[in-house]
Amino acid sequence: MKSGRTLCVAFLPAILAISVTSCAAPSGGTNVLLITIDTLRYDRLSVLCDRYVKTPHIDDLARRSVVFTHAYAHNPLTRPSHTNILTGTTPLYHGVTDNAGFKLESRYLTIAEYLRARKFHTAAFIGAFILDRRFGLNKGFDVYNDDNGEQDIGRFGFVERPADRVVEPAMAWIAGQKGKWFCWIHLFDPHDPYTPPEPFKTEYKNDPYSGEVAFVDAQLGRLIDALDSAGTLRKTIVILTSDHGEAFGEKGEIQHGFFAYNNTIHVPLILYYPGATARAVRENASHIDIFPTVCDLLDLPIPAHLQGESLLPIIRGHERQKKGIYFESMNPHLSLDAAPLSGFIQGNMKFIDLPAKEVYDLEADAGEEHNLASTADVSRLAKNLEDLRKSLKGEGTTQDLEGHSPEILPLLRSLGYISGEATKKTSYGVEDDPKTLIALIVQLRSAIKDFGSGQTAAALGKFKAVIRARPTFISAYSDLANAYYNLGKLEQAVSTLKEGLARNPDSLHLTARLGIMLALAKNYREAIAPLEYATKKDRFDPDNFIYLGMAYLGTGNLDLARETLETALRLDPNHAGVFNNLGYLNLAFYVKTTDEKYLDLAVQNFDKALAKSPELPSAKRGKEAALRYKNRFVSNPGLTPKNRNRRGEAGQGAGSAALGIS
Repeated sequence: MKSGRTLCVAFLPAILAISVTSCAAPSGGTNVLLITIDTLRYDRLSVLCDRYVKTPHIDDLARRSVVFTHAYAHNPLTRPSHTNILTGTTPLYHGVTDNAGFKLESRYLTIAEYLRARKFHTAAFIGAFILDRRFGLNKGFDVYNDDNGEQDIGRFGFVERPADRVVEPAMAWIAGQKGKWFCWIHLFDPHDPYTPPEPFKTEYKNDPYSGEVAFVDAQLGRLIDALDSAGTLRKTIVILTSDHGEAFGEKGEIQHGFFAYNNTIHVPLILYYPGATARAVRENASHIDIFPTVCDLLDLPIPAHLQGESLLPIIRGHERQKKGIYFESMNPHLSLDAAPLSGFIQGNMKFIDLPAKEVYDLEADAGEEHNLASTADVSRLAKNLEDLRKSLKGEGTTQDLEGHSPEILPLLRSLGYISGEATKKTSYGVEDDPKTLIALIVQLRSAIKDFGSGQTAAALGKFKAVIRARPTFISAYSDLANAYYNLGKLEQAVSTLKEGLARNPDSLHLTARLGIMLALAKNYREAIAPLEYATKKDRFDPDNFIYLGMAYLGTGNLDLARETLETALRLDPNHAGVFNNLGYLNLAFYVKTTDEKYLDLAVQNFDKALAKSPELPSAKRGKEAALRYKNRFVSNPGLTPKNRNRRGEAGQGAGSAALGIS
């Protein structure tokens, strides 16, 4: 990283004391507030670095807190990082190593579950779809407020809500609590796209990312002031951190999720608790230390399986006991078959295990500009990493991303999806190193940006160029198919996904996407095979069940459609698309049976869909059709769908041609 981009790892204003050793634990009846700010770089809090943005409210909290100046995430992605925080374990234990295709399974203990068992009221207020309840992080929460709107199937990025709309219900919930509570607030605003509201849009017009951070700070100011005014703060532990940072061109990376340099894994960590005296701590800390630290502060037993350690001894001046801090970035490996990236930080030394090894002295070289691998004992470091990985290993989630099922591959081949075997590598060279492949990621993200700005031809050209350069790049096929879907070119979307599966026949993601696109193209019979496979291998994604139900409905298999859509509803009780398709299913049952009860059920379903997504066109059309049937039935009870057809008065919207999905 060049001058002007260097992280302020050594900068901490004099407002923080540095010699206080007191850290008395709070008494019983203490609350816990966890605040995670998505994509917040370490150097974008003015208490840590005053070059970019003013964050007076967070700074004020820091003045009363312990601030860890060398805290690290284990992943540069949202879902794995939050799983690490909430479970106190790394991906090597819980298995959630990427965003797409991974869910925290119910057998893993979360801090919410642990505290609820000890009579804490628990609630979470979530800022974006990426942490939707379907991904398992709602475990242990009495309230999991993730009402961020509908995630359209072809959307680039995640549907989100701004910080004020997350903080507001959180403040109301906290104000209503009579006993001790644990509350998690997740704010997504600094994640791209960077679109701060006024006055921050104008104030930070040349740096909208920092404008997003300033907006978040203002909203947290409301929360902290309310806690202070009510006298609640003095009996509340507050942990503020980010899940990961953001890259602005350092090492060639834009955004995050590819490399694991400190611009994306060095994170802020602020710990406030009653009785604490402000100080800065330079000893290393990590996300998995948060759970045991909370236990220690509450004088509760620390579960034996937790992989972090309490930070209280470190605050008192002791050295870290678990020296190595593991990190990884596996998205490039899973999405484009790059070499897997992992490493560890111990003291000031950082080791990155790739075909082209990297070693950095973080004290002397905060920007990681000078690779010391040529003079380091790389073999010993690699052995230390392997030992660390073994010590952190767990059962892992049971995600099956292989797709090598004997009954599905011949079927997919017969449908023309697969022309050969998988090309997954078993060993990796420098040509597969993420440093070699970074240009493809930049090109792909440039294509998405072009598409969003209306430069369609340029975007499509870039998508195709990336695929030509790396035929195993799963995300490139998916993104190109999304582009075609948004252009209304479903045939091209289907063709792209078939090509992707021909090159990557073990991709569950592409199989599911193909089934969805076929259903949207009303090619229902062909959609059933890939969607049945996807729902068998991935039992937690309601979208796959929604579109499989749609395909069954489109082929007239109403009973299977009902069973499948009811499964989708159990997985996501708030999904407008489920209610929408249940509405059409009940219309179809009415056409089949002439039983008016199905019209009432259809109207109820469409009303629920519209309550979740008021502008959903297919739900509006479906409700109108149901009401037309109902009104005609009331005015002429003897008029059935069959004799209506004879009179040329068939209602609109009840047949398979009118099926809708959000």
